[in-house]
Amino acid sequence: MNQLTPSIRTGAIPAPAEVPRHETEILAPKASRYLLVIPVINEGERIRRQLRSLHGLGLALDVAIADGGSTDGSLDLGFLRSCGVRALLTKRGPGRLSAQLRMAYAWGLAEGYDGILTVDGNGKDGLEALPRFIAALDAGFDYVQGSRYRPGGQAINTPIDRKLGGRLLHAPLLSLASGSWLTDTTNGFRGYSRRYLTDPRVAPFRSCFNDYNLLFYLSARAGQLGYRVTEIPVRREYPASGPVPTKMGSLASKLALVGELFRTALGGYHPDADRPLSDLGAVPASASRLAAYLLPLVFLLILVSRLVAILDAPDIWHDEAMLMANLPLASIWEAFAPLPYYAQAAPPGYLLLASAVVSVSGGAPETGLRLLSLAGSLAAAGFLALTLRRLGAGLVAPIALALVFLSPFGVRYGVEIKQYSFELMATCLLLYATVRAVQRPGPANLALLAVSGLLLILFSFAASVLLATLALAAVLQLRLLGRGIRSIAGLFAGLVVMAAVWHLTITAAATADQLTYFSFVYDKAYLRLPFSGAEEGPTVKNYLSIMLGMFDPFYRFASEYHARRLFAVGGVILVGLGLLASLRRGVLLPVACVALLGGLALLSLLRLYPILYTRHFIFAQPLVGVILAIGLATLIAALSRWTPAALPARLVAGFVVLSGGVSLLAGLTQEKQQVSEALAVIASESTDPAPLIYVGIAAQPILLYVQPEFGVRIGYGPGAFDPDFRKRGSTATLTTDYASELRGHDEIWMVETLVYDGSFAQVRQDLLPLEAAFGPCEERYRSGSSADLGHTLAHSCRAAGDLPERQADDPAG
Repeated sequence: MNQLTPSIRTGAIPAPAEVPRHETEILAPKASRYLLVIPVINEGERIRRQLRSLHGLGLALDVAIADGGSTDGSLDLGFLRSCGVRALLTKRGPGRLSAQLRMAYAWGLAEGYDGILTVDGNGKDGLEALPRFIAALDAGFDYVQGSRYRPGGQAINTPIDRKLGGRLLHAPLLSLASGSWLTDTTNGFRGYSRRYLTDPRVAPFRSCFNDYNLLFYLSARAGQLGYRVTEIPVRREYPASGPVPTKMGSLASKLALVGELFRTALGGYHPDADRPLSDLGAVPASASRLAAYLLPLVFLLILVSRLVAILDAPDIWHDEAMLMANLPLASIWEAFAPLPYYAQAAPPGYLLLASAVVSVSGGAPETGLRLLSLAGSLAAAGFLALTLRRLGAGLVAPIALALVFLSPFGVRYGVEIKQYSFELMATCLLLYATVRAVQRPGPANLALLAVSGLLLILFSFAASVLLATLALAAVLQLRLLGRGIRSIAGLFAGLVVMAAVWHLTITAAATADQLTYFSFVYDKAYLRLPFSGAEEGPTVKNYLSIMLGMFDPFYRFASEYHARRLFAVGGVILVGLGLLASLRRGVLLPVACVALLGGLALLSLLRLYPILYTRHFIFAQPLVGVILAIGLATLIAALSRWTPAALPARLVAGFVVLSGGVSLLAGLTQEKQQVSEALAVIASESTDPAPLIYVGIAAQPILLYVQPEFGVRIGYGPGAFDPDFRKRGSTATLTTDYASELRGHDEIWMVETLVYDGSFAQVRQDLLPLEAAFGPCEERYRSGSSADLGHTLAHSCRAAGDLPERQADDPAG
């Protein structure tokens, strides 16, 4: 029979099947469950000897020749019939080895074979191993790889370049990609089950497979999808002398082969490459109802945990109060200039939103500003969920959202009166827009990317770093998929340049005062390598620990906070596992994560980017959180191979519920600078209807908003809003600075906050002038701890006979 199109029965292989144009000669009827495909092109006497040997073995195995267009006369039909060959398929369309294999595999599946074996047609392979391949397929294996390096195998006269390239590069890369240890992936002696070749998640019948990449791809994909994989020992013998029988002799062809290898290992040939997490986070039918509730549950917990934190009514803390002192803005243009009070700085986008909220909130804007942060947090969660949905994340999505938004860190900064939740929102929006533009770089998606980039510039001081990171990742992903990069690369280049110019003009000017007045902190905040000496500055280990602190269920706010050792070690392991697992599915996420963390570290080593507190890196949280979630999902997927199909969804549900409990606890137990409680103690214990209160430096901005009409307050210095708050008045000049305020008072109170364990000696020193003026001082109130926001203290100084009895329930007692 002579035909120019493949004889493929409907439903035999997944449609659409892209099979090269070819001719088919049927020489014998079907007589076996399995088909042996032998690809050849001008193999001459080598293929004739091989077919004679094969026929002499008398195996229950049908044989099909996949000819790439031989012209040497070695495949005349009479000879093929005499050797028991069932069919000759001659490729007439474009392509090389992979095109020949697509042609033959499609024909074999259409003919109803349960499995297909392949052996090269150049006579190098020991055909005596064929019964072991048949036995492996009979035993239920889906991918059977012949290996000359397994015990019992033979590698005879193997060229050194083949041996080194195969063992040190090819096999290790495809083993990592597969998740199954393989030793001889350059060997074309192999077998596949029907169910593996017809799985739509494999889809081998695509025109992207033309050269050698189909063999590489099928080596990696089986293990990725959980198919049964095994290797069996074989003999492979090269000629002792003379030319090596091969079709890839030039350097260019070998480099092209290496390119195909890396593209395979990085998931570039996956049929669903735009949804790289679809297989990892797949939800089994038995758990679909449970999985459907997970994302709504996460969003409910995000909302409730933040409302709990707001209703718990914490006082604003020192940093919030210093920023609020600058609100509302006198004009829109103030958002783009240095703020006048307390050397504060925030991105213009947040300042404009916060100013609007303060303008409509009246005299108590704290609740409105916290609700604004809650809205930013919910929007960030929505954009990250949309991103993961486009990536086909399945069960990965609720894990990632729980890690990012239900951690104590996430809860705290989901209601913080600062820019952090909106910086997180802008980051998640940019990530979403980048994924859309990579998947379909059309005008609408490119416009969304442009808008999201501009919003990031408005809401984050780190916009240029994040834009450069995602630009690199997006371009590499498009290269991996064989798509054009001009439009998206040009757009990202424009955004990076715009962000850099913005940073050098607007951001640099807006943050100059903060960098100057807090130089005693910033100057010590640049990364140093572990071996560079004992000078101050974070190390690489501390840097990673700071980053992982964003996900630590035991997170505390202390400025020197690092993730606990056990969590940090486990986090590093999960990040490593997540990077490896995601690299098997593309480069967008892993390259973005590594480039961001590595780029920040490099900039800090060059003293261009300070590493202060965990909260300053909130823009890194979505990428790191997704990689952590992929690592955790990989562990769960590995466990599911030996457990009921519904168990992964149940484990994820348990993780979400546990994270929700942690988030609610975080909302209820967040440490506060409860200056209002200190004032309540003063009101109950003071004999003066308008108590004289000396307000410590750190408490001054807070007391602008907490009971501002209570008592006679001093300590603000000659200018109540001196931007350099560290130069305000001190207790040493109390009697001269505040002579008129001191008249008529026989007692004075001092309120301090942000007092850490090492600062109590300074507090005692500050009290000495008060004791000299009024009498002995006694601590009447203490809250907080050095593990978080420090202590808040209230001391009373008066004549000894005037000191009241301490209340039995006084916290200081």
